[in-house]
This record gives sequence, structure tokens and C-alpha cells, in this order.
Amino acid sequence: MREWAMDLHIHTVLSPCAADDMLPSAVMGRAREAGLEILAITDHNSVENAAAFLEKGHEMGIKVFPGMELQTKEDIHLVCLFEQLENALQFQETVYAKLPPLKNKKEALGEQWLVDAHDQKVGEVERLLLVGAALTLEEAVASVHLLQGLCIASHLDRQAFSLWGYLGTIPPGLPLDGVELTPHLARDPAQLAKIKAEGFAYVVSSDAHYLSDLTTPRCFAYIKEATLAELKLALRHEEGRSIRTIR
Repeated sequence: MREWAMDLHIHTVLSPCAADDMLPSAVMGRAREAGLEILAITDHNSVENAAAFLEKGHEMGIKVFPGMELQTKEDIHLVCLFEQLENALQFQETVYAKLPPLKNKKEALGEQWLVDAHDQKVGEVERLLLVGAALTLEEAVASVHLLQGLCIASHLDRQAFSLWGYLGTIPPGLPLDGVELTPHLARDPAQLAKIKAEGFAYVVSSDAHYLSDLTTPRCFAYIKEATLAELKLALRHEEGRSIRTIR
């Protein structure tokens, strides 16, 4: 086993709030320069750009998990990760069926571009992605697990769009696989104590919307290989696996 440097929360040009240069070559190149070995592509409510980033990651020797940052009915953000692209696409079908039939307001919110592994724009998602899906928190976690995915509460230490911001705690018995904290905010002792009490680790991710967000690694998984099964063990500190964070 060894430590792998990772960032499990990265947006692409499909997320309307992300920069136009969040393209496969640029993201993977920046990640490799920073020393990142494991990435997750997590656009808002969609995995339609994951295939292009998986292909570019494979080409550049970086493990990429297909994923999504889901916005639940309660407006809570969850990082949902999958081992196989097919499972991620199945989850997307569930989410798309639960999104309101609204069109993206790209002049106000931004464009939602689809790209290939060569950075070429191949289409645009017209439906509104920056909106809550009609999936409760509990339904969302169950749906991810049904497809053998991992579910991590996004940016727990932020007030907006976070589990802690909405409930002020981590609900007992909610089968999350872990939580995410942001790189820059001060740590809340009550949050850290609750995370420890729930028995899982926290990860630190960039929530990158810009290339400049991809900097020196802040999160490391001590695992045997770069798989979700290994990452799940690390998040629970089981079988010698573990998570180490800077901050």
C-alpha cells in the first residue's frame, strides 16, 4: 500500500459556473503538474463530460472516477462517485428524471458545454442543471449505493448548499461514506467531533471551477490501489487504509 494524492471534486465546462478552460487536456495537465494521481469529475447534476475526462486521464496516467455533484430536494450538495461509467450514467438517468423541466438561462448562469477528450465542443446541455432534483437526502444516498457508488457530503463547513448548513449536524444513521471539508475555512471543533463520532474520515477537495484551484495536493489516501472499494475502506479507517489531509 502507499499514499495516493487525490482531489475528489472537480468541475468542467459542463458546470455553468466553471471557467471555459476547464477542459480535459488543461485539467489533466494541471493535475499532473500539481502531483495529483486520483481525480473525480463532479459536474452539477450531470456526468455527461465524464467519458472525455476518463479518456484523457487514462492517456496521461491519472485515475479518474466518474461522478456528479448532486443537488438534492433540500438543496444539499453531495459528491457521488462511481467506479464504472455505466453506473454513473445510470445514476444520471435517475437524476435527470427528477430535475424540473426547465431550460438553462445561459446568459445569467453560464453555458453548459459537452466536450470530447480532444477539448472540442461537441454539444450543449440545454436543460437547467443548477437546480435541486426531486430526490430527498435519504433517497439520493440510497440511489448512489444501489449502483455501488460512494456518497460524500460536499463542503460540510460551508453554510450554503451543505448538509451542516441545512441541518446543523450529520443525521445519525444516514449511511454516508464520508464528508468533505474545504481547503481554506477554519475547522469547527463541533464538526470534527461529529465526524469522528460517525466513524468516518473527511476529505479535503478543491471544488475546482478554475484551473488555478488545482494546486498542491491537500488530501491523500493510503490504499492498495486506486479503486472505490479501497477508498471506501480508507474513509472508514478499515483494514489498514486511511485518509490524511493537510488541514
